[in-house]
Amino acid sequence: MGINRPPSAGEQQLSWTTIFKVLAAALFAYLLVRLWPLIELLTVAMLIAMALAPLLRWTRERGWPKWTGVFFCALILFGSALLVFGLVLPTIFSQGGEFIGKLPAFKRELIDRLPQVAALRGLANQLLSAPTFNDPGPLLKQFLAWGTLALAGIAEFFLVLIVAVYFVADGQRVFDWLVAFLPPAHRQRTAGAASEIASVVAHYMVGQLITSVLCGIYALAVLLLFRVPNATLLAVLAAIFDVLPLIGFFLFSIPAVAVAFTVSPAAAAGVATLYLLYKFAEDYYIVPKVYGGVLKLSTLTVLISCLAAGMLAGAIGVIIVLPIVASYPIIERHWLKPFLARDTVSTHETLDKRAHGT
Repeated sequence: MGINRPPSAGEQQLSWTTIFKVLAAALFAYLLVRLWPLIELLTVAMLIAMALAPLLRWTRERGWPKWTGVFFCALILFGSALLVFGLVLPTIFSQGGEFIGKLPAFKRELIDRLPQVAALRGLANQLLSAPTFNDPGPLLKQFLAWGTLALAGIAEFFLVLIVAVYFVADGQRVFDWLVAFLPPAHRQRTAGAASEIASVVAHYMVGQLITSVLCGIYALAVLLLFRVPNATLLAVLAAIFDVLPLIGFFLFSIPAVAVAFTVSPAAAAGVATLYLLYKFAEDYYIVPKVYGGVLKLSTLTVLISCLAAGMLAGAIGVIIVLPIVASYPIIERHWLKPFLARDTVSTHETLDKRAHGT
């Protein structure tokens, strides 16, 4: 006969409930890892749908059928995507291949135009010592192979657009269906917070599109002014990297200045100067005007958020992290206020108004 005895101090008893919770947490973590690409796809599609929400609302306010708003949203998405891919991609591949093939000549021209200073020329030789600058053949083959990956990326991008159109059409109904699971006391608060968050995201997405297009057009005008080779390719890079806060400017300006230096030192100085002028204009005039003070984020917050998001989710994480972080004051005001000190929310709002002049 077994004798039941109480557990000693060093022993622990696990209930079936605890074991079930541990297994459920492990299953959730496994599904999160396996479905992470799908989560990224859905997140980007949802951000795009939020950016189009004002257009859908505009059509409803005029009494138009819902399908007309969805149709206009789909027309804008797919029309602009086809226009960009049809005009930009062929130029990128033609100028990109041409630029890679000319890397040895680019290296020689760049070093020849440097002042006759041994230390400076030695540093340039060190920076340009990669085998690609002497034999661009392998990189050119890899670049052509990227064409296949680009086609796969384009197909995935159009899948994102398709999902975004479905979010535009049925997103509100799905959201209302999910909110119905909440207790009645929390439904109105959730709906109000969601509406404010959607407004922040819409301002961010539309604002980022406007600033990227302006950056690309400005860069193209500057490069054409100084007759810089591969101007269209460099301008496209400027529009793309402008999405990345802080570091994006360096990623597109350094190559542009380097290529301009092969034209002349004066051209490189002119490109650098005009790029810097645009950077200041974008930071202190264009962004405040375009975003309308919605994204009230400090530079330090942007930097830390982008570094963390980049480490966790790469470029996609950097793109989507800012509207998420900018939504925190809304969450704080609607959900966290009862758990914080009495003056925390009002103090944060005062600091934001003082910093952003709103």
